[in-house]
Amino acid sequence: MVKITKQYTNRESQSLDKYLQEIGKVDLLTPQEEIDLARRIKKRRSESAGETDEGKFAFRG
Repeated sequence: MVKITKQYTNRESQSLDKYLQEIGKVDLLTPQEEIDLARRIKKRRSESAGETDEGKFAFRG
């Protein structure tokens, strides 16, 4: 967990400070989790592209 202890910019609104505090509570992905996620995304995009290509040929009139 990352804790922000110093304000680096001059912000009038506290919303960004609140966001940064909240996002700091979220665990980051490990390098292996990031790789696995990227592979799943790539596979699904590839599968989706295949479905789109097949769909082009499905309607011949």
